[in-house]
Amino acid sequence: MVLAYLVKKFPRLSETFVLNEVLGQQSLGTPLHVFARRAPDNEPRQPQFAALAAPVELVPPAAQIDLWQDLFGPDGAALLPRVQGVVEEFRPLGHARLPSLVAEALWLRRRAAELGIHHVHVHFATEAAVTAMLLQALGGPTFSVTAHAKDIYRSTVNVPLLSAIVERSAFTVTVCDANVRHMADLLGPRAAARIRRLYNGVDLELFRPAREARRGRHVLCVGRLVEKKGLDVLIDAFALLARRGVPFTATLIGDGEERSRIHDRVEAAGLGDRVELAGALDSAEVRRRMGEAELLCLPCKIGEDGNRDALPTVLLEALASGLPCISTPVTGIPEILDHGRAGTLVPVNDVEATARAMERVMADPRLRAEQAAAGRARAEQFFDARASARTLHGWFESVRAREEAPAA
Repeated sequence: MVLAYLVKKFPRLSETFVLNEVLGQQSLGTPLHVFARRAPDNEPRQPQFAALAAPVELVPPAAQIDLWQDLFGPDGAALLPRVQGVVEEFRPLGHARLPSLVAEALWLRRRAAELGIHHVHVHFATEAAVTAMLLQALGGPTFSVTAHAKDIYRSTVNVPLLSAIVERSAFTVTVCDANVRHMADLLGPRAAARIRRLYNGVDLELFRPAREARRGRHVLCVGRLVEKKGLDVLIDAFALLARRGVPFTATLIGDGEERSRIHDRVEAAGLGDRVELAGALDSAEVRRRMGEAELLCLPCKIGEDGNRDALPTVLLEALASGLPCISTPVTGIPEILDHGRAGTLVPVNDVEATARAMERVMADPRLRAEQAAAGRARAEQFFDARASARTLHGWFESVRAREEAPAA
């Protein structure tokens, strides 16, 4: 089968899991095509992007799509009534940009036919998923979706639209059991029947325990500088350690809308000589820094709009790297850290508990060794990208087999 990925932007530094998944399908011999709805950001690219053989094609903005070519072309007489039916069906779901997304779907319908695409997979149940749903309704390929976090937890989620996406998908993947439960409660039994859990995976050959000695009492944090990462809690915990005379240094890797506020918080706490704001770095440099650090701390929280992390990739990478982790029991994080057995869980927004946990892990080499071993074993059991790729590949093939099966 020819498989297409439809995403907002590709590649994205903060969405390594999408690139890893595409490369996983490529490694299994699946013919691939990637459609991006927007141009990529001006940011570092992951080194593994160079291994991608599939073409990446930019979907034109709706205003630049020549609808006459589709609506008044050879099959326009049959297509026009179908477009009318799609608009009438989906307009009540209340998406403000429905006309633009219909235009994108018509363009994709033509390209999918030209390229022989059988199935489209989407990451995030947002506009790209709506477009894939419209594409199928217009006679295009089947589609599936991977739901993550912002697309299912935010207070702004359009529940009827999300339910329509899931119910019309060939299947909907989500990345942790906590998400499965949330989506089932939110959407009801018809949609729940379509939902499958598949953990994101990491390359266990790339992310391996360090052989060199680690940098003593050095804390690493990796993530976008946004509210849900809990970096305000982390910096306040660093300040508490400093006031108590606990020796440490730290590196924060990432960029985002909170960068200036994080910088100001570091300076106000007098931590400029201890805490490095390293900015956005590619995965090779993140991997190197993981090999140096003594522990990773990511005190995730729930944002004011309900947004949260579901399965932070950096925690999976840290487990595979034998790097002890401290985080919080938000969404799928207890599933990563085995409810505290392969890492340390602290309450959300608890500065004191976060500081105590860092101090304890830094002071206890036996605990670090135990968590490093347990973390690596858990990564091998549950978060192997190759195993995840094979599972997803099987699901894609099952969809194709159903489509090709003769009618009863």
